[in-house]
Amino acid sequence: MAPEFEPARLDDIDDLLRLYRRAHGANYPIAMGTDPDVMAAEIEAAGTTWLVWRNDNRVVASITGHVEHEDRLGKIAGLVVDPDAQGGGIAHHAVGQITDRMLATGDVDSVYGTARTIHIAPQRVCLRNGFHALGLVPNLFKHAKRETMALLARHRDGVLDQRAEVHKAPKSLEKLVTATHRTIGLPHLPEFIEGTDLPQAEPSRLEIIEAPQFVQRHFEHNINDPARRFYPLHKPNVLLADEQGAYQIYGHLNRHDGYCTIFGATPNPQTIIPHLNGVIDTLTGMGAPHVETLVPLREFDELNALLAFGFLPVALYPAMRRDGDRYHDYVVMVHTPQPPDFRGLTIDEAFRPFTEQYIELWTQKFLNTNGVFRA
Repeated sequence: MAPEFEPARLDDIDDLLRLYRRAHGANYPIAMGTDPDVMAAEIEAAGTTWLVWRNDNRVVASITGHVEHEDRLGKIAGLVVDPDAQGGGIAHHAVGQITDRMLATGDVDSVYGTARTIHIAPQRVCLRNGFHALGLVPNLFKHAKRETMALLARHRDGVLDQRAEVHKAPKSLEKLVTATHRTIGLPHLPEFIEGTDLPQAEPSRLEIIEAPQFVQRHFEHNINDPARRFYPLHKPNVLLADEQGAYQIYGHLNRHDGYCTIFGATPNPQTIIPHLNGVIDTLTGMGAPHVETLVPLREFDELNALLAFGFLPVALYPAMRRDGDRYHDYVVMVHTPQPPDFRGLTIDEAFRPFTEQYIELWTQKFLNTNGVFRA
């Protein structure tokens, strides 16, 4: 008989703490498995679905789902199964049941998750539950070290049929876009066009404001375009402002995990492009060498500019954002100074094309030796 998961209760917290400790040891860094106050708040949060499976009145499996209602997007995370109960399909049922619940409401168009690549099982649990491989994100912080994480998503029925068609995309995105289309079975590939190099501006001095409530109010007031306000499950907590007032950048900085997401700029994203080297240097100095941003696939010029400044595409999320009766595809662009280290990478075959395209682009960008050995 399949295990039936049910909502977690506040009196499950002690059991959950023991479960996470048994599964991950004493050094698990995620508050959702170690901090009773955070766990209690999440169990009662309107946007969180926390499911557990009890056996003999003891919690032996747990999974959480988070919904961003405004963006109609969900995320699964925190899957844990007691080591003594693993191997019986419990993880499969956990992912399937929570995803079914989230999509069945009609308030969510897709659910995504990240899976570790030190073991193949988490990837296959998602793939067998109808998730599709979308890419690999290198050098993310996970547990005690940086890891490459697999990105997967499952869409509500009919959503992928309502994607807005994109007619052209930078040539450097060809293998990523083609791999995603083949993996999911999407029609209408765009035309892939070579981009051009762009001029760089002299680094400008930046003022840094880390005041989450102020930054969020400022962001809400100044960024009005829904496409530019879109960064699911992240809120702005840092503002980088050019001293001369030429531009401002909003992001979510996480020093603990060493990354920053950029998801808003004034007067517009193109304004900051020539200054990206200075922005990245500033963020690296703040403890965030991993910088990422989401860009609509239809934004050819912006994608081309990011490519010119060393951002590389790592994933494509089809039909990620709803706009009227159409859904738009988004590219995850990442800038990281660390070379790809895929030693020990354990991935399902579905992720092979994404790995190969990233290695090829990184090599072309940072190890191109054309012209080095000339007389």
